Amino acid sequence: MTRTQAINALLYQLGWFACVLGGNVGALLALALFVPLHQRFCVQRPSEWGFVLLAGALGLAMDLMWARAGVITFHGALGFGVGPWLAVLWLMFATTLQHALAALQTRLVLAALLGAIGGPASYLAGIALGAASTPLGAWEFAALLAPAWLLLVPLLAWLARRAGANALQGAAA
Repeated sequence: MTRTQAINALLYQLGWFACVLGGNVGALLALALFVPLHQRFCVQRPSEWGFVLLAGALGLAMDLMWARAGVITFHGALGFGVGPWLAVLWLMFATTLQHALAALQTRLVLAALLGAIGGPASYLAGIALGAASTPLGAWEFAALLAPAWLLLVPLLAWLARRAGANALQGAAA
């Protein structure tokens, strides 16, 4: 793991805890610290932020779908099913796909497997820490989310790869 990847992984983990434990206030503090630190130590090209916004929007849309379907209730939501803390969390996760998890860009099967396991596990951890709740049992909840994450992570990894390749092509022109 490179220094940049390690910094990105550490910033994401700290941000995850700030969002999950601190809710909307913790997320705003995390965002205020994360963006300049990530920009300083991790960003290699400004176009990275475009991918981060796209990936964050896709992830947030998925969570909004789960919330609207009654599968999960995100605490601190602002009337439409998700709160700022979840948006910040998705933006921070998106950065990992170009840094800490960049290896998944060329290993889409591994991305699918890690998504199917890690995605639901992250939600279950957030539920255990009080950031959300679900009417389902843990195994039922994980089994419901796993297929979506099995598809989402490789899609995001592929998009991250395309975004990186497009940025490099634009810089060479």
